[in-house]
Amino acid sequence: MIKLTKILYIHHYGGFSGAAKSLSYIIKNIDNTKYSPLLLNIEEGPVNNFFSEIPVKMIKAPGIRAFHGSTVVEKSFKLFVRNWVFLLPSIFKAYRILKRENPDVIHLNSTCLFAFGIAGYLLKIKVICHVREPLRNGLWGFPLRIFCKKFISNYIAICKFDLDSLRLSNSSKYKSEIIYNFVEKLQIVERDILVSKLGIANTDIIFLYLARFSKSNGWEVLINMAKKAIKDNPNYHFVMVGAQNENNLRYNDIQNIHVFPFVKDVETFLCGADVFVCPFVLPHFARGVIEASAAGLPIIGSNIGGVNELVVHESTGFLYGNESEFIKYVNVLGTDKLLRNTMGENGVNFAKINFDMNKNLIKTFSFYSKVINS
Repeated sequence: MIKLTKILYIHHYGGFSGAAKSLSYIIKNIDNTKYSPLLLNIEEGPVNNFFSEIPVKMIKAPGIRAFHGSTVVEKSFKLFVRNWVFLLPSIFKAYRILKRENPDVIHLNSTCLFAFGIAGYLLKIKVICHVREPLRNGLWGFPLRIFCKKFISNYIAICKFDLDSLRLSNSSKYKSEIIYNFVEKLQIVERDILVSKLGIANTDIIFLYLARFSKSNGWEVLINMAKKAIKDNPNYHFVMVGAQNENNLRYNDIQNIHVFPFVKDVETFLCGADVFVCPFVLPHFARGVIEASAAGLPIIGSNIGGVNELVVHESTGFLYGNESEFIKYVNVLGTDKLLRNTMGENGVNFAKINFDMNKNLIKTFSFYSKVINS
């Protein structure tokens, strides 16, 4: 009987996110004749119900904390202190869990989980780290960069910018590969569903934002820019999906701004929109962009790391550097249906090459084999 390779996947967040969605694709499509997957999420939350539907066996690890230092998590003195207070206890608890579960491979779903990387190194377990967000410069990113490079040798990055933020040397110690996040085949729904939900005319133009309402994602900046675009174009509507609390929903009071909570099933929004907008103010990967390109939507995205790898300027959409450029591109795409269609088709083709699920799963599992056989 062939011995299965036991892989322990470790996740870091209790809420639903792009990282959780991406991890679920890997686990759902793993070859169960070769691998035996196990999932540990260090946080409680609604995403664990989502994971349980994969299905995959899950274990708990109370008391372990992520060590944050990437651009997607807002800085605070409280977080800085918490990072260091919980580091040693997290390493000790991670060590005990790994000793008990005895996996052949550990797959960390973020660099912020390097405590497990240290424990795996001590137990001589092979560790793969998914680099899903760029590390900050300076005092915040320095600890993650040092600990990861010291104790983890294998990296899958979802974009070049994220991998470069680790500043790996050219040493043969490291194995790394850029494998973009990937998307499932979209379940097509009628545009009328979203139009009806919004209560607007079918000829109105819908600009879609699809990301968490976090500072790094620029949602407040988008609202301010959108108000200026709407002032001269009352047929423009900005639909923003990703609100995290009741306070976020109060922006529904602004004319032609439509705010919705974060949703798992985005087909209604992608199929109903005309243009996708990505106003990120700090560099990181944008899952919404690749889903929108796969759905045939042209993109207007900020010209920063991560986003500018996902948008081909003047082909699949536009990259902007300031507010005036954003409004210019909103008006260009808002008034030119032929251009929207052309850029949308270009986006579909770009997505097939770069974000195809089957291709990128093959790359992911091929990387597993390289690590296991090394």
